[in-house]
Amino acid sequence: MLDYRVFTFMKVCETMNFTQAAKELHITQPAVTKHIQALEIEYQTKLFTFSGKHCQLTQNGEELLNLLMTINNDIQHFKSDLKKDVKPLNFGATSTIGEFILCDSLIHIFSQYSQYQFNMLVNNTTSLLKALDRGKIDFAIIEGFFSKEKYDFLPYTSEPFIAVASSQSDLNGKAVTLETLLDYPIIIREQGSGTREMLSLILKENNLSINDFRQVTEIGSLNMIRSLVAHNVGISFVYRSVVKNELASGKLVAIDLDIPPVWHDFTFIWRKNSHFKTLYQDIFKLFLENKDLIKNQN
Repeated sequence: MLDYRVFTFMKVCETMNFTQAAKELHITQPAVTKHIQALEIEYQTKLFTFSGKHCQLTQNGEELLNLLMTINNDIQHFKSDLKKDVKPLNFGATSTIGEFILCDSLIHIFSQYSQYQFNMLVNNTTSLLKALDRGKIDFAIIEGFFSKEKYDFLPYTSEPFIAVASSQSDLNGKAVTLETLLDYPIIIREQGSGTREMLSLILKENNLSINDFRQVTEIGSLNMIRSLVAHNVGISFVYRSVVKNELASGKLVAIDLDIPPVWHDFTFIWRKNSHFKTLYQDIFKLFLENKDLIKNQN
């Protein structure tokens, strides 16, 4: 078990505020300060710098945080693994991957590998990274961006990222510029989602932003976004797998844009330098093999 002062340090890193950390830990602010000072004495280094009430991690503080997060993640995995014939594996997947990419593979994995108990959390990239850092999940398959200094990773697959509209839209069959789409209502995922992050990057590369659209609607459900776009309420940007059935049936059409095709990697990640690295690599192989099996069958 990690020292209680370590959890104080991790909470301060999460909030970047000693007062807020004390509130969430149900201790006094002087106690928080005392815990941090004790760690600084133990490691003989400053963990934070201050500018007024604002605190910031030092480089050594950042390195200690990454180390402790990995240790905490491994301890949580070890505790859940003890004295159990069936090995629990808690993992996360972003909405695109969890709802539209993994389903067929998971059916095969669940039926073939009864020695594992898989528990899947579906959420956006930002939330999954937090869950991974806090030891709530062991690994994740995400579409969003992440720090390669904090996580080990393996590429799972790559997907085309496209703009879509209803077949009833006047965009159907037209070649248009990215700027043209600004005059149409856009329906997008919430802040923290990989899909939203990818769209923001594309727009930024073209000197645009989401705020340039005349009307922006945020919805957390990909199914709802597909339905609204199909009913010509607005346009959206999604990975092709999310709308492959609607494209095939003609309910939706891919908008022909004047920008190069965009592909993005979906990535299998876990905390860097984890004691369970070999296990996660083996699990990755299961996901990869079953993905390829499903692809070949289709």
